[in-house]
Amino acid sequence: MKKIIITTFCLSMVIAAITLVVMAILADNKVKVLYVPLDERPVNLSTVTEIFNNVPVELLTPPSQYLPVQAQPGSTEKLWQWVFDNCHNADYVVLSADTMIYGGLTASRLHHLERDQLAERVDNFKRIKEINPEIEVYVFSTVMRTPRIGGSTAELGYYRIFGSKIFRVTALQDQKNQTGLSLLQEKEKERLLKLIPDIIMEDWLQRREKNLAVNAKLINLVDIDVIDFFILGRDDTAVYSQSSQEWRVLQELAVDLPVSRFISLAGADEVGLLLLTRAVNHQSREIPAVYVRFAPGVGKNTIPLYEDQAVWKNIRNHIYATRCRWVNNAAKADLILAINTPLDGVTGEAGKPDNLVKNDPAVNALAKAIDQDIESGLLVAVADISFANGADNDFMAALHYHKLLSTITAYAGWNTAGNSIGYALGQGVLSRYMSALEVEQILVGRLLDDWGYQANVRREINRGIIQDLTINRNNLGQYVDLVQHQTQKKIRYFAENKLTCFDIKELKVTFPWQRTFDIDLEVKMQCIASLQAKE
Repeated sequence: MKKIIITTFCLSMVIAAITLVVMAILADNKVKVLYVPLDERPVNLSTVTEIFNNVPVELLTPPSQYLPVQAQPGSTEKLWQWVFDNCHNADYVVLSADTMIYGGLTASRLHHLERDQLAERVDNFKRIKEINPEIEVYVFSTVMRTPRIGGSTAELGYYRIFGSKIFRVTALQDQKNQTGLSLLQEKEKERLLKLIPDIIMEDWLQRREKNLAVNAKLINLVDIDVIDFFILGRDDTAVYSQSSQEWRVLQELAVDLPVSRFISLAGADEVGLLLLTRAVNHQSREIPAVYVRFAPGVGKNTIPLYEDQAVWKNIRNHIYATRCRWVNNAAKADLILAINTPLDGVTGEAGKPDNLVKNDPAVNALAKAIDQDIESGLLVAVADISFANGADNDFMAALHYHKLLSTITAYAGWNTAGNSIGYALGQGVLSRYMSALEVEQILVGRLLDDWGYQANVRREINRGIIQDLTINRNNLGQYVDLVQHQTQKKIRYFAENKLTCFDIKELKVTFPWQRTFDIDLEVKMQCIASLQAKE
């Protein structure tokens, strides 16, 4: 415990020193940022605003009634008017194009908007600079996803029946365009096409064509200086997919744009935080240095689930997106970004039975390297991407064993690899503006959500109360209070057994979309770990 206290105290001093310097720069000119998120889920809104409550930035978000509610689109008309009314004296505007054009991420997959309506909404971006020529306009959009299976409520109804077939057909077509197909694969494609009604395939493809045209127009707005920086996210994709095929078309359109103006990356829900972090770095005129530490094994060449390229490329683009730089010398870094990947490079699902504590030597080697970085006085943010949709229990056990949970600066291990990379990076870079208690409160929130809930409690809830009462886990309905109560009870028990180094004062769980896939977790800390004297 003495080691933890000393290390955490030193870490607090480092953060405080950096904070004083950078905050002095920002204090001379209070930064005002308008932010319209991808949708109303906590990862896009409340968690982001919680982080920025601790950053010397005036972050304005639209009234909640303007934003989408699950599949119900937000009011694009009111959102645009809100932007126009508030951008005249703002320094930055960070806008989700999916929200401003379709009404939200889910709405972008379900809409029946005509091409001229979409074109008019894209043209609205031009008015921002007309109102305020000095404002920095940061925009992010997504390539429409191509899920492997059709069980999601965020797709059109027919995708539940034909989704896996649509994915496979388009994956084979993309592979044919890139490398060619075997005779067996060609026959598989023809067979699957016959099983998908023409009217369904036409509907799905025509919506994608509209979305592709919107993204092409947005890229053009970068070229003519209407948009200062644009991120094109690739949400839920694969090496071969319709999404990957469309991304290559758009990448070709943006081939002459420098990385200071345009970046494409695998991810979506983390991009709002990335761009807000970029705005802070731009305003402070800093380009923080990031050293990336990979786990032993395949490491940087891992291609995670739901992504389409080696992870090092995605990490590079996330770093550039935040206006940071990748350095190859840890001693010269402002932040160490530690990446947990499986030894063989094959990522899995956190909710599967094989997500166990195995005492893997590779996992322990990464934990020891992180320990050495912290002993050297470096700030460490951890992106845990060995599994999708939750933490790696073996890796977390190693961090716990080496007494590192309270000494790392940031942690993320949720949903896709890109989501975790972006959150860990953004939290780590912004930690310089926060007190040790603020850093710890955000850290504990992610540990309880990504490790406690997503990798463990969610599986217990789904296989216990959900299964026993035959509840629809995607629509909890009348059972929501019961499930919330049981979930909160289990997470509190997890905290009492796994996070004993933290002094958690309050903990509250709700289900924002009435489904067990994600929770809204409110955490309040009593005091920082370094002030405890329990051991």
